[in-house]
Amino acid sequence: MSSPDAPARSPEHPAPPDPAGRPDPGVPSRLVKLGSVLGVPIFITPSWLLIVGFITISYAGFLRDQIPGASASGSYLLALVFAVGLGVSVVLHELGHTVACRLLGLRVRRIVVFLLGGVSELDGQAGRPRDEFAIAAAGPAVSFVLAAVCWLPSLPLAADSAPAVLLLLLAWSNLIIAGFNVLPGLPLDGGRLVQAVIWRLSRSRLTGIRIASWGGRGLAALLALAILAANLMLRTDPNAQLPGLAATVLGLSVAAFLWFGAGQAVRTAELAERTAALRLPDLVRPSVYLPGSMPVSEAMRHVQAAGAAGIVVIDGQGRTRAVVREAEVRRLPEHRRPWITLSEVSRPLEQGLIIGAGSSGDAVLAAVRRTPASEYLVVGPDGVSRGVLAIADLARALGLRYRKP
Repeated sequence: MSSPDAPARSPEHPAPPDPAGRPDPGVPSRLVKLGSVLGVPIFITPSWLLIVGFITISYAGFLRDQIPGASASGSYLLALVFAVGLGVSVVLHELGHTVACRLLGLRVRRIVVFLLGGVSELDGQAGRPRDEFAIAAAGPAVSFVLAAVCWLPSLPLAADSAPAVLLLLLAWSNLIIAGFNVLPGLPLDGGRLVQAVIWRLSRSRLTGIRIASWGGRGLAALLALAILAANLMLRTDPNAQLPGLAATVLGLSVAAFLWFGAGQAVRTAELAERTAALRLPDLVRPSVYLPGSMPVSEAMRHVQAAGAAGIVVIDGQGRTRAVVREAEVRRLPEHRRPWITLSEVSRPLEQGLIIGAGSSGDAVLAAVRRTPASEYLVVGPDGVSRGVLAIADLARALGLRYRKP
């Protein structure tokens, strides 16, 4: 049997988890799956139904005025068709990004359409500025093409016919989608174009993201000011007050989305940089290896004598069985520690609690997301324990806030 303070091996977990493993992103219950295209699942959120209803109500009157003989019910039906067509246009815009990602060897987890548009969720990120540029440009390019595809068939039709009016509306809408998305600020595609150019010139992805993020915040501020100014002008027209209020709320929501999305882009990029520089061996706490039957008070004497900072529970054959939870020990009053064993304040080992000592920062984060815990066992390629990784130490190294339980 190995001595209590010796590194231990577990035959149930002889090898570290796959460093290339990815967390299962899961599917939030609020998402509704529409189907898959090119193997990429497409989801909508309930908030998308709000924008469909808003567009239907807002455009029904306009369509009735533009199409002679259109009934009230018919104009609402046509407005609903337009709203759905607009949703399809957003999906096709995102599929443009998806195709570009596939051509560049990047995987897209899913496409989500929500209140303010859509997003393609990538598994990873572009490795070169030109790849980032190509992916960002693909979406607006599709929208420009859709604008032309909708406009051309409308030319031979009577200008006041239902098909012509709908096609022209979709053409203009796709043109606006493309134009808005190429504005130079994150999280818009135009911001990613700026990011790619700055990245290429400065050789720093983070510099590009920071500059593009400030562009996004500037756009958000200008949009909010423009909407508030327009709303003040409309207050003199009683007929425009209700539509103006709805448009104001929607516009300010877009401005808030731009502002917070830009900030999130910077935080994500900074986290990615810190993750890439993470060295797991620097975070591993030297540990003692003690039987689960040992009282906590006795175990703490071993920890102090060895100058350790973690405790791993072993069985009679010296095999690792559990990791002691520091928070549980800390909560124990001194007078109770002689009567509580290590087994009672530990978490039994499972595959998700074992991290390979050579794992990259991305792989460590993936393991933590898969199996949330306060402590993990770090093992070498030989299956021998190297010590304990505490989630508090990991959060500190990544500059994240961590509230101790």
